[in-house]
Amino acid sequence: MFATYFRWTVKPGKEAEFAALWSEGTKALQLEGSLGSALFNGADGNYSAFARWPNRETRDRAFAKSVRPDIFGPFRACILETDSWDDVDLIENLWLP
Repeated sequence: MFATYFRWTVKPGKEAEFAALWSEGTKALQLEGSLGSALFNGADGNYSAFARWPNRETRDRAFAKSVRPDIFGPFRACILETDSWDDVDLIENLWLP
């Protein structure tokens, strides 16, 4: 398994819209092979997500397709800054189902 960790600073007042669009976008990416994602909100107000994929190639194909610009255009408009984008490969998974 392959995963990407994102961290964003969201524009003030756009938090609810950001979260709703993240959810819609995640569901759209599942149709392209994503294994899903989880969204978190930190004590500092920033948002982060951990998105799982079967492999890097599936993720890259899905992102290259510009899936659902009606979702991801407004989603990107809610973001003040992308603080990080880190790709990681699974070594061991001890999360409970």
